[in-house]
Amino acid sequence: MSSDAVFFLSFFGMISFVVWVVVNGWHRRQHVKLVTEFNNRVLERLGSMKEFSEFLHSDGGDRLMKVLTAERGFTGPRDRILVAVQTGVVFLTVGLGLFFVAARAAGDEHEVLTVISAIVLSLGVGLMLSSAASFWVARTLGMFEAHGSE
Repeated sequence: MSSDAVFFLSFFGMISFVVWVVVNGWHRRQHVKLVTEFNNRVLERLGSMKEFSEFLHSDGGDRLMKVLTAERGFTGPRDRILVAVQTGVVFLTVGLGLFFVAARAAGDEHEVLTVISAIVLSLGVGLMLSSAASFWVARTLGMFEAHGSE
């Protein structure tokens, strides 16, 4: 594989990552902005500190505050396992695609693409096996029942 092709693949990967980071950051900023505006409107409607305290101690207030948190992230075992499975599937798919491209290439390109596809496929298989092991351990320890709907 020529150095131009390696440069192109690396450059494309870097640009893709930068675009993903920018879009993800913009999305998070918009989400936090909307949640903050909504929370401010809710607090404005609660006139006194007594009303606010009564609201927070009620079941409805407790549920509302849990729903309106700005950034909860992936906290439950199912969420983390699902992210690992999704990433593993992406790596497997990319690895298989590179493997098929390597099968059509000749010379040095074939060798380099075969090595890269083997690495990416190994990462995908490793993530999938890790997800399966994590699921088994979490289920064995009863972590899914402890977190309810997570």
